Amino acid sequence: MTSTTIPHPDPTTVIADIRRRAAAGTLPLTVQILQLLGASMEIEARLAAAEAVFPGITRITDERPATLAVYTVTRHGSSLGTYATREAARAKGEACLKRCPLPEGVTTSWAPDNGDEHAPEDLMTFGPGPDDESLTSIRITVQPVLVDYDPAVEG
Repeated sequence: MTSTTIPHPDPTTVIADIRRRAAAGTLPLTVQILQLLGASMEIEARLAAAEAVFPGITRITDERPATLAVYTVTRHGSSLGTYATREAARAKGEACLKRCPLPEGVTTSWAPDNGDEHAPEDLMTFGPGPDDESLTSIRITVQPVLVDYDPAVEG
């Protein structure tokens, strides 16, 4: 006995078709259609907001989970906060350092431990002399957030 399975259409294609037909005037705009279009616009706005905070989060698939990470800022080993983006963590670290005035001519920069995207970074000061550089004790550590548990990874 053979099973005849009717494939489900892609929801994005269905919504796009409804929008196209509504714009062309070939689809009667019932209350249900208007509710569907309103709900789809709200969902798309929420997905865009999530994508802005966690790039890639809206494209999680069974084949390959998105890579997510959180960034923890510490000073002398004490946590100053955990952030969703590297930029936010850096801003916190730099604001913490600037609570104490820096000498004139001193600049700051983040120095990663290595070239890995998840490498910890230290906030350093440079100057005022050409050979003056110093660690500030402010550090960002990156913690990847795993989507799935894989016992094989733990060995």
